[in-house]
Amino acid sequence: MDRVVWLIAGNKGGCGKSVMAKCLVEWLRASSHPVTVVDGDTRTPDVAAVFAKSLPTHRFDLHDSNGWPMFSDFLCTADQDGVVVSGHVITNLPDGINDRAMLFFERFIRLVQAYGFTVRVLFVMNTLPDGLHFFGRLVKSFPTVTPVKNLCFGRVREFEHFDAAYGTEHGETCLLLPAMNTRIMQVVRDSELSFSDFIAQEGDGEAKSNFVYAKIVVSDWRDSMIDALDDALYTD
Repeated sequence: MDRVVWLIAGNKGGCGKSVMAKCLVEWLRASSHPVTVVDGDTRTPDVAAVFAKSLPTHRFDLHDSNGWPMFSDFLCTADQDGVVVSGHVITNLPDGINDRAMLFFERFIRLVQAYGFTVRVLFVMNTLPDGLHFFGRLVKSFPTVTPVKNLCFGRVREFEHFDAAYGTEHGETCLLLPAMNTRIMQVVRDSELSFSDFIAQEGDGEAKSNFVYAKIVVSDWRDSMIDALDDALYTD
């Protein structure tokens, strides 16, 4: 069975890492891959909240230097029943990649690769230049880094800072994450449901999140999102 650790990073807070993590879980589950969710942002653990009842879900404080060894132990050490983590581990990283965090990343990748994991990184960005230089650091440290243009923040050509700095070498590998109506995205977030569960709700008015138009919008957006991930991430 594949053993893959996905790390969801971003150029700054509010760039859409949590949405990307939820999308990745949906995409992998659509292909029947076993998935474990790790939320490394204990300040706003919204990814863990969405999947806590349906998937193995764990929380580690990856803001803290002690969090990374604990996360590594979780991946590389059998539990009390002798079971070692396998399948795909989706890890939503905390905001604020900095030089200190890069040291943790570099040590982490060497360790988990030694235990048979592949590490893939998604770098989610908005159109601003803030924190974008860490994409260059990640590319040097990790074998597979996919830039993600979150189209919630602008059209493809409006990511001019990324294109100017990295577009020549990495522009063709970008994942274009479709935009959703911001009001409806907030309704989905407030519901603490996965995109699939939001669409599958029955009735048409019993809850704030449960109305026909929103479900149609989310369903159409989810189809586009799955296609986008197929185009950028499918490697088999």
